[in-house]
Amino acid sequence: MQDIIERLINLLGRDKVITSDEVLRKYSRDFWPLLLMREQIFSEELPKPLAVVIPESVNDISLVLKAINEGGDLVPVVVYGGGSSVTGASYGAGSIIIDMTRLNRIIDVNTYDSLITVEAGAKLRDVESKLNEIGYSLRHIPQSFNYATIGGLIATMSSGQFSTLYGNIEDIVINMEVVLPNGDVTWLRSSNAPRASTGPSLKYLFIGSEGMLGVITKAVLRIVPLPTSTIYGAYEFNSLEQGVEALRELMMRRVVPAVARLYDESEASLRFGLNKPLLIISFEGYYDDLVQALWRRANEIAKSHGGSYLGTKYFEDWLRTRFNVEEEIEMVKKYGLWFDTIEVSTTWSRTIPLYRDFRDSLLKTNGVLGVMAHISHLYINGACIYFTILFKPDVDTYWEIWNKAMEATLRNGGSISHHHGVGIVRSRWLKYELGNALNVLRSIKRALDSRGMLNTKNGMFFPD
Repeated sequence: MQDIIERLINLLGRDKVITSDEVLRKYSRDFWPLLLMREQIFSEELPKPLAVVIPESVNDISLVLKAINEGGDLVPVVVYGGGSSVTGASYGAGSIIIDMTRLNRIIDVNTYDSLITVEAGAKLRDVESKLNEIGYSLRHIPQSFNYATIGGLIATMSSGQFSTLYGNIEDIVINMEVVLPNGDVTWLRSSNAPRASTGPSLKYLFIGSEGMLGVITKAVLRIVPLPTSTIYGAYEFNSLEQGVEALRELMMRRVVPAVARLYDESEASLRFGLNKPLLIISFEGYYDDLVQALWRRANEIAKSHGGSYLGTKYFEDWLRTRFNVEEEIEMVKKYGLWFDTIEVSTTWSRTIPLYRDFRDSLLKTNGVLGVMAHISHLYINGACIYFTILFKPDVDTYWEIWNKAMEATLRNGGSISHHHGVGIVRSRWLKYELGNALNVLRSIKRALDSRGMLNTKNGMFFPD
């Protein structure tokens, strides 16, 4: 292993290949709650990567992958963006980390064609800030907004808080440049046309691939003008079922909100001090009369399903606190508890059964003190259910929570992940969702990365 590290130092220089314990310790985890718990609650020294490579160009990445491929020993490689994965996708123990954050340029902004070209290591918040300065936006705002990089968002198939109206990351990505495991560099298309019927869309090989098929280095993304008209508010319901029926009708009637988050009674109580299910909702656009018309129809639909309008306060409370990740972690620790979040998705007919089974299964688990959820990221045929679980810190309890959560999701016909991705934590259940299609993924992996170098060492995707 030391031979390849020395070779990388000779190729790139010591300023780009870091092996100091202080730096390696920083890269020993991402935001996976299991690793955070082991480090912050149990004071464990987590296993460290072998080295951290910090490239400054696509050519640097190409040289790294070629050098490792040519070496005698197989050295695993993990791509690291903002470190905001909550599934262990960028956990690099025993691997060479490629930190993408020096590849952070905004290369081109074309407002006439509504496109931006950016390097994959750019922070989302920086890209969004630059776009806002000229009156534009990606309108892709996940909770990881302050940490995530563009490449990381693409690699994990991210979704943002405005996805109901603007789509998910796969709807925003137009084109990509990728460094393949053998070091070859390629764009996936020669043009940035909005759609092409020229064989399978290759972007979907890399969107959601979590670094196992190649390193995303540049992306062409769709942008939109910043909305100039917005209306928002909140409704309480007597039951979660009423709220779900209202959301379904909104989507079926194409009264599409920008944001819609329906909290169950437990989460509404903890976050807002309200002891009933709570819907916060907004509409936005460019013409006041159109946005107001949508709001009027939404109001009619919400009230027809038993909703009572509560004004704007709860939505404003959410806007103010939606990125307070560190504060929430410290609050949980203060009470001697730990947490995880598990987001799944399902169709409308299965939403309430899945929610109940998931909640009830976990509440029966020894050590679990609370399970709360909200429904968001709406589609014509279903939605995402985002659960937060509070429990007494314990590794065995952690895995029991995940076992019961995944079993309940699969039992009720849901997908085991809506937007956090697979990482290490979900890999053991992937075969139950993909079935024989997992062999297709294996074949693609072997074809592009026959030595299994990229981001599967710790059991990602293929735990066997």
